[in-house]
Amino acid sequence: MPTFKSRLTIVFTSLLFIFVFANTATAKFTAEDAAKLDSEAEATLAQFKADTKGADEVLASAKGVLVCPSITKAGLGFGAEGGRCVLVTGAAEKLYYNTFGVKGGFIAGIQSHSMILALNTNEALAKFTSNDREWELGVDASVAVAKVGAGGDLDTTNLKSDIVSFIFGQKGLMADVSWKGSRFKKLEIE
Repeated sequence: MPTFKSRLTIVFTSLLFIFVFANTATAKFTAEDAAKLDSEAEATLAQFKADTKGADEVLASAKGVLVCPSITKAGLGFGAEGGRCVLVTGAAEKLYYNTFGVKGGFIAGIQSHSMILALNTNEALAKFTSNDREWELGVDASVAVAKVGAGGDLDTTNLKSDIVSFIFGQKGLMADVSWKGSRFKKLEIE
């Protein structure tokens, strides 16, 4: 049975993870940050296209493509995940976003991954880009998760959904049985 000290350690560690991610979410976003994110997004897209058969067709038919080169999640009991993303197609100019989510449930570890959201309809793209408030997965829109087979082939079952998520490049170790709602907030270059 966990002691009071071990429970307290879990709570403080979890709060530390949340604080670190929240602090990143409120940091200034500069032109240099945007240039670095653009470069990372290009590399992420290139890797996804190289590793996934049919990726070019899926991304070409999307009305908008959001690339999150690195989303990190961490926790012990409770945790958080966060990263920065760029809408590379679907707007007159690139739009930048911060993503953040607080998680609860059974969580232990730290992991990073890349994510691409294919916004397949004009309605999904308009809803994602027009909100001044935070946009939340599972609240503002449901997202189908695309599956990639061992040979890099896409399972085409969910590819026609309004929004399709591709998660790949996992690094780290995470035991995660939890609820979550990732939020996206538009970043302004300062």
